This record gives sequence, C-alpha cells and structure tokens, in this order.
Amino acid sequence: MYSSKKIVQSLGEILKAKSIFNIIISPGSRNAPIIIHFTQHKNFNTYSIVDERCAGFFALGIAQQIKKPVVISCTSGSAVVNLYPAITEAFYQKIPLILVTADRPKEIIDVFEGQSIYQDNIFQKHVETSIQLTEDESKLGIWYNDRLMNESINKCIIKNKPVHMNIPFSEPLYNTTNHLQVKPKIIKIIPVKNYIETYNYKKEQNMWIKYEKKMILLGLYYPEKNMEKILRKLSLDPSIVIFTETTSHVYGKFFFSNIDQLIFNMKPTKWRSFKPHILLTIGVNIISKKIKFFLRKYPPIYHWHIGEHYKNYPDTYYKLTTYWPINPESFFKIFNNISTPTSDYRKKWEQLRKDRVKKQKFFFKKEKSFSDLKVLFHVFKSIPNNTILQLGNSMIIRYYQLFDKKKYSIKSYCNRGTSGIDGCVSTAIGSAIIIKKTVTLIIGDISFFYDSNALWNNYIPKNFRIILINNGGGNIFRFISEKKLSKKIFNFFETKHIFSAEKICEMYHLKYEKVSDQYALKNSLSYFWKKSNKPFLLEINTQKSNNAKILKKYLSYLF
Repeated sequence: MYSSKKIVQSLGEILKAKSIFNIIISPGSRNAPIIIHFTQHKNFNTYSIVDERCAGFFALGIAQQIKKPVVISCTSGSAVVNLYPAITEAFYQKIPLILVTADRPKEIIDVFEGQSIYQDNIFQKHVETSIQLTEDESKLGIWYNDRLMNESINKCIIKNKPVHMNIPFSEPLYNTTNHLQVKPKIIKIIPVKNYIETYNYKKEQNMWIKYEKKMILLGLYYPEKNMEKILRKLSLDPSIVIFTETTSHVYGKFFFSNIDQLIFNMKPTKWRSFKPHILLTIGVNIISKKIKFFLRKYPPIYHWHIGEHYKNYPDTYYKLTTYWPINPESFFKIFNNISTPTSDYRKKWEQLRKDRVKKQKFFFKKEKSFSDLKVLFHVFKSIPNNTILQLGNSMIIRYYQLFDKKKYSIKSYCNRGTSGIDGCVSTAIGSAIIIKKTVTLIIGDISFFYDSNALWNNYIPKNFRIILINNGGGNIFRFISEKKLSKKIFNFFETKHIFSAEKICEMYHLKYEKVSDQYALKNSLSYFWKKSNKPFLLEINTQKSNNAKILKKYLSYLF
C-alpha cells in the first residue's frame, strides 16, 4: 500500500535509489501521505518521535554514526520551527539531514488558516539548499519535482549538510493505492577531489622545511579513513606537535588531547616559547577558549587552514595566511615526506605533559571532596573499551578535555556545532539505536532535564547508559565568570534546582540508581555497564561540593 500522492511516491523511489532508508517521523495530519507511504514501504526504517525538536537531534545521532543522510518529516506550522536547533547543529557539524516538511496549499497561506506559516526557505542560511515543490501532477510537474529532489539530495550527500524540501499537500491526505504510479528519473552525481598544481605551493613547502615549530590543531572533524595513520607518521617529526580535541575523532598516544590541562594557567611569557611558527588547522569549532585566546593574542607567523566547502575563509585566529580548499588527506600527500629541521619542539611539549600528569596524580591523592572533577576523573577511567561516548555540553565536555585519554578504542561525540545544551540526550539515543555497541551519555543536570523529552519513545536499547552529574544547577558560569556578581544577578545565569531524575526514570521505565559518595560510586560503576533488561541511569549527586572552586584549585595546582 502506498500514498496516492505522486510526489511522495517519487520521493520514496529516489531515496531508495540513493540508499537512504532511515526516516524519522513526528506525528501529524498534514504529513499523512508521508506517514502512510514510508511506514508501509518494506525498504524503509521508520521511527516515530513525538517532539519535533527531539526528532531532529535523534536523526542527527543516527546520521552521525552511519555517515549517510537521514530523513526527518513533520507536519505544517510551528512543528517545522521546532526542527531548527537540530538543523543549525547539523549544519555546523556537517551532518547530512533531509528535512521533508508538509505544508498547506500555497493559496491558503496567510489567510488565517490553522497551522499555516511561511515555510518556504524557513531555514534560510542553515541548509545547503531549500526547495519548494509543487502539487502539479502533470508530466511537467512530476519532472520538475523529480529534478529538484534529485538535486537537493545530491547536495546533501556531497556537502554533508542538511537540505530542506517543503511539500504542499491538499486534501484528501489519506488516499492510498496498491501500485506505484511513477518511475522517477534518478540523477547520479560523481564526487570529485580537488588538487593543487605543484608550482602554487613551492613557497609553503620551503616554509615547512625551514620552521622548527609547527602545530597541527584539530577541532570538530570527521576524518577520512587514513588520516590517523598519516598524522601518526607526522607526529614522529620533532618539529611538529599535534593537538586533537575530543571532537576531532583522532585518538592515540602520539597526540596531545589534554589541551586545557597543558595550557590553562600558562603565563603569556611561557606561551611565547611554546607558540608555533606555523599553525595548521583542520576542522572547526575549537572547544578550548584558552588556546583560542593565546593564538589570537600571541599569534603564529603563519596560519594555514585545510578543508573543503567553506563559503567564507575560516580565519578563526585573525591570522589566516593560506587557505587550502582540499581534503586534509590530499594535503598531507604533499607534505608528508618533506625533510624538516632539527628541533626540540615536540620534546618540550612532551615534557610539559609529563609534568602535568605527575602533578595531577598528586592532586587527586590529596583531594578528598566528592566533586564533579573527582567524580568525572573516575568515571572517564571506568568507561569500557570499544564503546561509544556521548558528552553533554558546557562543563562535561570541558572536563573530558582536561584528562589525557588512555582508552583510544572509545569514540566520543559532542554537539559542538553550535554548542547548545538542547538535544544532547536525543542525539545520544539516536546514535544508540543504530549501532550495536554500548552508548554511554555523560551529561550535566540542566542539559538532561532540558532534553528529557528525548526519553519519550519506544526505541531506547537496553545497553544505553546515562551518567547524570547533578550539582544542583550547573557550574559553568561560576567557572568562566571573571567578575564577582551579586547573588540576584547571578541567579539569572545559574539555574538552581532541587530536581532528581528518579521520577523521570520511573515514567520512562529506565533502571535508576543514585549515589552521593565515593564508595557508593565505585560500587555502582562495578556493574553499571553489565547486561541489563532496561536502559540504566546513574545519578551522581555532587551538590555538597564547591565544584567551581575545586576545579580552579586543580588548574592552579598544575602550574
């Protein structure tokens, strides 16, 4: 059984031809043709997510793992706008989503009809393309829709960014047919790789040979298959240091992943001896505010950025001298086998790391408080190998950045495209339903309660785990604020509360446990990841500790 709407039949056949099979649907009436067609079609995996905001992030979590487009469909009106947070996140993370929004017929828009808003191009600059399709089912109308849908989906695949299709549907909406009435043309696109003529980069090759201090900094990035191997080889060069943020998805003992631990309280005079001559950046959206500060205030001589599909120059540190519009793997084919000068640059950074790790050990031996810092240090060490880690925004990701990573088989993710707290739970659940590995979400209390609607679905796997750090209102503003503010003002920055996740877990049938001391935490972690008949949430209460003060104390102790 199929929807009788020919445009929906064509959409289904084009998606099938391009091997796009995951469809997230939020219930509604105007999108009834989409619901009828795709839920009855044997080729598609359909998921019903009631809250559109959650649906968007749920789709993002799936696409993040399978590295293919995922379709999201919703009804008309304000439902469409609720997708916007996930779309902006996908846009800046470069994750492919196909937004199929049902609309009212164009002749009744803006005549005070219910659930009618201006949906055409509603996402504007946050999608790679936006198309307005037609209800015309003549031969010309079908050709027009097929061409636009092919073009839009191909852009989504090539650019790894969301696209928007707005489809008007007139009543009747629920009519069906037993046979497809269309055979749409499938337009294939051939991806091409850029390359650079040799004579254009001779000057840069000479610089690479000449300078003794080169820093490669990886931000939010989904690497090609061979990138880790290429970077590992480069890391043996004594003139190169490679900094990898957790969102770069590049792991290993050859790289420096604990950036803030190394430089947070570093004096500017010391930074001058560590700053690079050449800064080479890959990816976007660096988490560490400190390294951004240093690279802007005391910049390198040259900044090169490598990466495709940027509309504007990625001049994050206001010192961009060369932009290479190619994929990083192609770039390093040019620079991987060039002889470099004798240097002690990497050695200096390695010695600094050893000093920091040594001081950290002493600090944790002395520190007895049950604080966010101490708790997360133990939690991160306890995560099982070969699992997926989803991290909440604000302080959780920053804590993770502090510690040198030892378990390189753990892949970690965080929504750092726009860095909002909305959607962290939904994204984690989306990733958990599509892969067989255990997924652990570590999240702060405000982020969790804000996105608790994410648990309102029937798809959460039994091996999904949540570690909730409940410090009674979030501490990030206490940590990042450089000025003392009055209590009245500060109450508008910090969200104090007395909530617990217990009743939420009861409502959504999650296994629940709460701990408030080191002994109980150690005991709970000993079986937390073992096989269970339900998803498991462990709530860790750290409200008795002055978490911001302890974190600042830790960072001061390292220097």
